[in-house]
This record gives sequence, structure tokens and C-alpha cells, in this order.
Amino acid sequence: MEAIHKEVMLHGLEHHQMIIDGIIQELDLEAYAFDIRLILIEAVTNAYYHGNLSDCSKPITIRYLLMDQLLKLQIEDSGAGDGKVVFPEAIGNHELMDEGGRGLYLIRCFSDSAEMIQHTMYISKSICSS
Repeated sequence: MEAIHKEVMLHGLEHHQMIIDGIIQELDLEAYAFDIRLILIEAVTNAYYHGNLSDCSKPITIRYLLMDQLLKLQIEDSGAGDGKVVFPEAIGNHELMDEGGRGLYLIRCFSDSAEMIQHTMYISKSICSS
């Protein structure tokens, strides 16, 4: 499999789902569409609301690399990046409907690894060829 490495920049959330669907199609990862879509929607939404403080003028950059059987994603916001982000290991039933932490928990559950360094979220996900 040839490595694919690209970058997409968006402002706000107006077209983010269409852009995410385009990434999935470009990478020919329809078999993983649910997981990748969920990861990217949660990460981009987090970048917009928490990193960019809902400011549509600030860019969000999605970088993606598919090499061999590993998908690496980077979602960079324009925030200060000095806050500590924790990806919860578990959340209680009463927290499932809460906004705070649920998205990060879902990202952790549907990826192999996820961490936030300054204002960039680094996510990796194994892809098994069929």
C-alpha cells in the first residue's frame, strides 16, 4: 500500500462532515467509516469549541497519514494549547449524556492511541487490510 499523507484546513463546523467523508473516501477506508468519522467529528468539534472557542476565523488543520496498516491523524486548533487534556479511561452512565469528556472518551475507545500535545490531538488507528 502506497503511503498517503495530506492536510486539510477548515474554519468552523459548516462543512466538516463533508470534508471527513471525503478523507474516508480518498483513503478507501469505507470499511472503517464509522470509527474514523466518529473520531474525526469528535476531534474537530473539540478543536472548534474548546481550542478555537467557537471562533470561525481560526483555522483547524486535519493532517492524515495512511501507511501500511496504520492511520495517523493530527487535529490542530488555534488555541493557546496550555490546558491539560485527559482522555477518560471510563465514564459512568450518568455522564454519557454530558458534553464534557464524552467526546474524548469516544476518541480513546475507537482509536489505538490518542494524546493532546499543546494544541494538536494525535490519534492513531490500526487498519487491517481485507
